[in-house]
Amino acid sequence: MTTTRGCPSGFAFSTVFIVAVFTSLSRLTAGEDCGQEELARCARPLQILQSTSDLSIAVKKEELDKLCPDLYSGLHCIRSYTRRCMTFQQRNQFNKLYHGTNQVIRDLCKDGQYQNEFLKHAPCLRLVQAEYEVCARRYQDTMAFINQAKSQENVTLTEDDSIKRVCCSFTEYLDCSEQAARRRCGEETAQFTRGFLDKMSSTLIKTYCDNYYKGSGRCQEYENAATSWHRKISL
Repeated sequence: MTTTRGCPSGFAFSTVFIVAVFTSLSRLTAGEDCGQEELARCARPLQILQSTSDLSIAVKKEELDKLCPDLYSGLHCIRSYTRRCMTFQQRNQFNKLYHGTNQVIRDLCKDGQYQNEFLKHAPCLRLVQAEYEVCARRYQDTMAFINQAKSQENVTLTEDDSIKRVCCSFTEYLDCSEQAARRRCGEETAQFTRGFLDKMSSTLIKTYCDNYYKGSGRCQEYENAATSWHRKISL
């Protein structure tokens, strides 16, 4: 399988977010091949979607047909991990969080209306790659900070701090991506972009981030910083 470099796409964001949040709140079964690293390894095939073209991972059906076996492989590995390493309660919770991403992949890889809609918007979305990278960078930096803080004993980061940082930067990324698509491709593509991202992340957003939205007052520092980031996109 060929991997690509660049800022994580919506799929990769959802995957990283779910893994980070779930493992921070749950104690996974001890044992071989049951650590957080193994769960991240299972999700790695999905990160083929983290190309710099982001949402336009494919613009032709033939490209999707080549990509989908890797995506299904990632889903199968994650499903196997949850059965092997999680309690029944943990598995139910994880599956609820992961349902959106799982469903988008299945809809994307199946002949039908959703796949056709995606392929219709994909050519223009590919033109927005530079803007998506700007949108993605803040979220990427936030996740790097949290991972670094967890590995350093002298850095104290509470569970609430972690959730706030991830949720605020994630919702800001969603808004930024929608605006980028609207600016370059128009309202219809912007609505598809937001729907695409919302569908993947709706459950985890409602579960952990329902109170962290634009205008809530809980993400003020991110909203202030987002203004300058949006300015960069407009240049």
